[in-house]
Amino acid sequence: MSPSGMDSAPLFRVLRGDPEDVELAALVAVLGALASAAPPPAAPARSAWSPLSAATWRTSTLR
Repeated sequence: MSPSGMDSAPLFRVLRGDPEDVELAALVAVLGALASAAPPPAAPARSAWSPLSAATWRTSTLR
């Protein structure tokens, strides 16, 4: 680690072109926002007793 406490290896490189400082700042802002975004919440598991579950047992024996 470097004295500042951060790795000195770059996280991304510009391979072509000559971006301006404003363009690089916008790219860093977008990448930072994506990295700090929370993952989407997982869908709660449905109970087997839920009326929205598969209707495989619903045929009546009292016909």
